[in-house]
Amino acid sequence: MGDGALWALVLSGLAVGAVSSVVPVLAVEAYVVAVAAVQPGGVGVAVALAAALGQSAGKGAIFVAVRSAGRSRWSRRLHRHALEAMGRAGQTAPAAADGGPWARAGRLLRRLTAWCLRVLSGPWGAAVVLLSGVAGVPPLLVVSAAAGASRLPLGVFLAACLAGRAVRLVALALVPDLLGVVP
Repeated sequence: MGDGALWALVLSGLAVGAVSSVVPVLAVEAYVVAVAAVQPGGVGVAVALAAALGQSAGKGAIFVAVRSAGRSRWSRRLHRHALEAMGRAGQTAPAAADGGPWARAGRLLRRLTAWCLRVLSGPWGAAVVLLSGVAGVPPLLVVSAAAGASRLPLGVFLAACLAGRAVRLVALALVPDLLGVVP
């Protein structure tokens, strides 16, 4: 394989990683395994690392978008209007002892959201991102957005995200070689 073909594969891995980070139906894992199955081991690992970098860049963009959206004047105004509308709706809604199932679900969702933001803002934030990057649980797309709303520093997020995705994708790139599938 020539240098041009190698660079084309690496750059395509970077592009597929970036696109798949915001379009969840495009599986970067399948792309990495497919390349690793038809190319020698080192090429698959290089494509996996490029894909991890692309994934981290895309997830970083989600993180930054959420963080900056929360600070925008438009977002604050939208939030204020939503709170006002909820207040008006609450005054006209029929009274119930606990607010009904939708009110209970809303309170549960608010408590769960607050807990997630506390975890991501605390000392375990990077570990959650790393775990999500390696295992996919919780989904990294959701973690990226939640981390953007938390106090987790961008650099810590990017480092944990890149490390997690690199571990996952390099491990997948090595599978065809371990199974003896590579030509």
